[in-house]
Amino acid sequence: GVRRADQPAGPPEMLSLLVAAPPSWYSPARNSLSTHRPWRAAVEMRHLLLRPDDPEVLTLRDALMAKSVEAQLERFQYMNERGQGMWLSQAWEAHAKDAPPGGGAAFLDALTRTESIEAYFVPTIARRQGSPNNPYLNRAASGYHTTIDPRDLARRLMACRSQLAGEWCEQLRILATGEPHERLAEEALLLGLSARAAMRSLLRDLKPLPSRRGMHAFLEAFAKEHSRDLSPAGEPEAAFAALEALPLAIAGEALIDPPLLCAELRNKTHAAGADLAGLLGGTEEEHTRVHASYLETCLRETIDAPSWDRELKKRDQQRQLEASWRVLLRRTGPPPAGPAEGGAAPGRHADMRPILPPSPDGDAGPPPGSSPAP
Repeated sequence: GVRRADQPAGPPEMLSLLVAAPPSWYSPARNSLSTHRPWRAAVEMRHLLLRPDDPEVLTLRDALMAKSVEAQLERFQYMNERGQGMWLSQAWEAHAKDAPPGGGAAFLDALTRTESIEAYFVPTIARRQGSPNNPYLNRAASGYHTTIDPRDLARRLMACRSQLAGEWCEQLRILATGEPHERLAEEALLLGLSARAAMRSLLRDLKPLPSRRGMHAFLEAFAKEHSRDLSPAGEPEAAFAALEALPLAIAGEALIDPPLLCAELRNKTHAAGADLAGLLGGTEEEHTRVHASYLETCLRETIDAPSWDRELKKRDQQRQLEASWRVLLRRTGPPPAGPAEGGAAPGRHADMRPILPPSPDGDAGPPPGSSPAP
């Protein structure tokens, strides 16, 4: 293009890191990239980075379910409900062994469909009596039986899970602002998942650009080298500091600016944290779907539409037949019981014609089987 005379000479124009991003490397002062203030507007005008089936979201849901079970077990221990805690711990271990990622709702659904256990044996520690080799001692296991209601356990877990989801949402919103704050309870987990999702999103954005192949390879190698820091149990800030301290480099036709990459990575980390907070906000809807699925299954097992319609028609016919018999019995009286009482012989039909009422003169009508006089 045409350059004005009063405009200082600068490096040739290049595509920015992302197509929609401004050419920020033109700015001579790059110290602002290491602060959090310029990224607040980008977080507010962000686009969605995560979907419900992304691995970071599934990992977060699994961590939420595991933390809920752990908190519920602590409550059982505090309330001295040893049997409830033992059964829940065994059920969760059996489920988590073969559960797919994000299977927390499946565990709740399985609990709601499990029938109550009337006699669950809870062993206790017995006092040592006599010699261990004494054959006359009763070696029966000591303990007691208790009742386990899995559906009640599911309701308790849902309440605990909803409370934890609200707390984690607040922590994620704090992390998404980028403001200085005190150390949060689950900051390592939440920030690690957000940073890993941000790195994966940044690599996905760079991969389809032919002019950014060198930058994509550089960032992919950096992600593998710092995979421990960019993990749920890592320290993402250490990875950010290491990336920001790297010098400029040229890979093919692309200029690699590590501070700019670090700025974009922080920006996406904050956006991913906001996305995770929004997805955790749907925990109540997930619990509602579990309840609805259980009720729908109960109704489907209890009432089958075609058979229920046939049953209603059958009951209507039965009521109509009973009403007809009552009217007939009021008019004719009860039928004779058998041949000994004057009824019809076996194999022959009884005469069920109605008996005529007595005439006004007091005389009875003609007997059954006779024709009236002319």
